Amino acid sequence: MIARFILVLVLLEMALSQRQPPPPPGAVTASKPACRGRKCLALPPPPFKWVYCGGSWRQVTPTTCPVAFSDPDFSDHRCVCSPNGSLYQTYPGGSMWLWLSPGFSYCAHMPKCFCPACN
Repeated sequence: MIARFILVLVLLEMALSQRQPPPPPGAVTASKPACRGRKCLALPPPPFKWVYCGGSWRQVTPTTCPVAFSDPDFSDHRCVCSPNGSLYQTYPGGSMWLWLSPGFSYCAHMPKCFCPACN
C-alpha cells in the first residue's frame, strides 16, 4: 500500500513538473472562424509543424520529425510516451510538445529516433 502511494506521488510530481510551454512564435491562439463551402476542402495542410523540445520551439517537416505528422496525438506511442509504458525511457530522448493550433499534444519521453530534429 505504501509503495503504491509513493508511486502515485512520484507520477504526480512528474506531471506537475512538466509545464506547458508558451505557444510557438507567431501562432494563432484564438480559434479560427469556420470556413464554408468548397474552399474548406481546398486548403492544403501546412508544410511544417511546431515541436517544443530541448527548451525551444522548432519548425519540423515529415523528414525531420516523422512522428509529428504520423501520430500527432501520440496515441500510437503510449509505450514510449507514458511513464507507465513498457518502453518508457528505454531509448535516448526527452519530453516533447506538439502545437496543434490551438492546443498541444505531449509526450513525456519521445525517443530521438522518432524526431531527429530534437537531437
